[in-house]
Amino acid sequence: MISKSLATVNPCSMCMPMGSVLVFRGIEGCMPLFHGSQGCSTYMRLYLAHHFREPVDIASTALSEKGAVYGGSANLMQGLKNVIKGYNPKVIGIATTCLAETIGDDVPQIVREFQAQELLAKDVIIISVSTPSYAASHEVGYRVALKALIQTIAKKSKPNGRINMLVGSIISPADVRFLRRLFDDWGLGYILMPDISETFDAILSQDLPLIPKGGTPLEDIRDTANSKATLTIGGWVQEPGAGNYLENEFKVPHVALPLPIGLEFTDRLAANLEELTGLSMPECYERERGRLLDTMVDAHKILADVKTAVYGDTEMVLGITRIMTELGMKPQIVATGAANPAFAENAAELAPGSKVMMETDFSQIATEASSRDIELLVGPFMGRGIARKENIPLLRVGLPNHDRYGASHQLLLGYEGSMNLVEGMANALLEGRERGTT
Repeated sequence: MISKSLATVNPCSMCMPMGSVLVFRGIEGCMPLFHGSQGCSTYMRLYLAHHFREPVDIASTALSEKGAVYGGSANLMQGLKNVIKGYNPKVIGIATTCLAETIGDDVPQIVREFQAQELLAKDVIIISVSTPSYAASHEVGYRVALKALIQTIAKKSKPNGRINMLVGSIISPADVRFLRRLFDDWGLGYILMPDISETFDAILSQDLPLIPKGGTPLEDIRDTANSKATLTIGGWVQEPGAGNYLENEFKVPHVALPLPIGLEFTDRLAANLEELTGLSMPECYERERGRLLDTMVDAHKILADVKTAVYGDTEMVLGITRIMTELGMKPQIVATGAANPAFAENAAELAPGSKVMMETDFSQIATEASSRDIELLVGPFMGRGIARKENIPLLRVGLPNHDRYGASHQLLLGYEGSMNLVEGMANALLEGRERGTT
């Protein structure tokens, strides 16, 4: 179902530039810069800092009324100078906001002029992406930023024998660390990007670096053109992106996979890794798979036939919906704020009879929830209003999570992450029953 409402009340998605920051902060030495008003960067910094519990710097070109009338070229050039002098970045990722897009600034041309005029720009890679919030959601902003990085930096040279592991969806630093551990244990040579495992979950230190340490090294991004294959993990229902570009431009074979949440989707990742490498899954993960099955059996008496509503980012929602059906749960509402027909098609297949909603907001989800006897909500914290009004337990999953701690350490991927999710849903239901909410 696509929303036909003339107004959006509490959207089930966020701004396009938000997604671009999650990509840029996963690159070594990268500083995000918003071309727009100061309020946009302030909003994003606050939102991300509340979720990750980390300081988040995002520069702004600080467009004012004058820039809105005469154009923002001077602001962008000055902003680039200030970022280079103040942060000494290896990469600057420029994301446009609604204001810059509305006045029609030609950002790529302004960047070319800046690079031609300024000597201080000679050692800095500058990447610009078009991310007006009125055009799409944060998920699309994430995808276009990831593709722009590959388009700008990847260069053909000699084969490297590695596999590109592109994180095609927004996941937690703990999830990224899991993927790294999985590939290392498998004995793979790989390139993983973007890598937010340290940049959004840094250790406590006395001296705070201007740009967080970590992220995918630039030489690795450059070398993605020479890998033997690409897996986009969390690219199942996304439009063509970085992996497709590598395949079309550099003939690197590409496979798009769902997020490995639940038994089937994690098995699918394992099967692709076995096929690419000729190596069997390490025994420690075979044992984790067995523990997941045991956990599913243990929790079945609590979770079977439970009516649920799941909402949030497309790939995350589809993964959670799949594990719910594996557990015998009954998803009644499967919702996202993104405009994604492939999501709607796959959600309808995964949960026949459910109300599939895209481009939706929480007022519409609330209306559906009130008429469907929902017993459990799963999704970001913004659903807490529905949970309170309808007296339904809420398991907070995904971005954003502002009213609980631990979002950076929430592991949902793989057999172990799926165990966490099963136990989390079961415990949320039990707590709800103890409090009389279900």
